[in-house]
Amino acid sequence: MEEKPRSVASNGIYYGLITGTVMIVFSLIMFLLDLYLNKAVNWIGYIFLIAGMVYGTLEFRKKYSNGFLTYGKAFTSCFWIGLFAGIIASIYLFVFIQFIHPGFINEMLDQARESMVTSRPEMTEEQVEQALSMSAKFMTPVMMVIWGLVAYAAVSAVIGLILAIFLKKEDPSLNTSA
Repeated sequence: MEEKPRSVASNGIYYGLITGTVMIVFSLIMFLLDLYLNKAVNWIGYIFLIAGMVYGTLEFRKKYSNGFLTYGKAFTSCFWIGLFAGIIASIYLFVFIQFIHPGFINEMLDQARESMVTSRPEMTEEQVEQALSMSAKFMTPVMMVIWGLVAYAAVSAVIGLILAIFLKKEDPSLNTSA
């Protein structure tokens, strides 16, 4: 039975869902190990995002594109994978903040307070409180999801532009410069 061709977008959805799920599992493990507020550890999540983009795009190139892929399609594949992984991760973030760990935002604000006091000791308590109250306005579950989606779209675009350079493989039979 012949396999049906897959579009770049449907490939992005498929591998984006897988990548997003892996990122959620990683996030839950970090929460269970009480490492979820460690910024250095959270950067590891981007490794899963990049790995999902690379693997999904290589699979698309191999299975649905006869082993060749233009730069544009490689970028589009990476972008869709990253975007859908970001959508899944953002939905999870909302569920995490609302139901799994409702005190998460307060912990982030406490961490921000500690960081401000440490890095800028000249700030008065009033200035710290003013900065934190401004931050708190943007740290509602809905706002965090919106900013997360925007960030994932931007990060997926940038990473996709870079990865596409390495993932493209031009079809030599289409070379017209001979």
